[in-house]
Amino acid sequence: LKMLLGHAGYSDVTGLTDPRQAAPVHEKNPFDLILLDIRMPHMSGFEVMAALRRVVRDDYLPILVLTAQTDMETRVKALQLGAKDFINKPFDQAEMLNRIANMLEVRLLYNERCRQNEVLEQRVRERTAEMEETRLDLIRRLARAGEYRDNETGMHVMRMSKFCERIALGAGLG
Repeated sequence: LKMLLGHAGYSDVTGLTDPRQAAPVHEKNPFDLILLDIRMPHMSGFEVMAALRRVVRDDYLPILVLTAQTDMETRVKALQLGAKDFINKPFDQAEMLNRIANMLEVRLLYNERCRQNEVLEQRVRERTAEMEETRLDLIRRLARAGEYRDNETGMHVMRMSKFCERIALGAGLG
């Protein structure tokens, strides 16, 4: 499978022979796609998916299950644990490469959507900060306007502002 992917132009391919390494390796450097068998030594594919679910950083586990088991119970359990697609063994190379390309495209779109959400959240934070500063500037200007009209009134507004700030901070508010 690693050779097939290399011939197809995929260059960043990690192959593991011990399924116990999957979760720790994924935690250090998340994979864009995980090709996983169900029957393996030391751990089943189900156990690997459960271990990956515990360390995954986002809610999308890109797992393509390769298995000789074709029963519905195996498929449903794998889907419940995070598998996104299946290929039965023995697999057709063209089908395998197309499914891999499709899953990588979905992963790319998922990552892009996450980045867009982060950008939008940052813009919302910036706009909120701008609105807060504008609101405070407006309050300060109104206080100054009152001060120009009558110095005592303006100073009263400033004193009340400071008292309100102390009361709010004492109550644990901003």
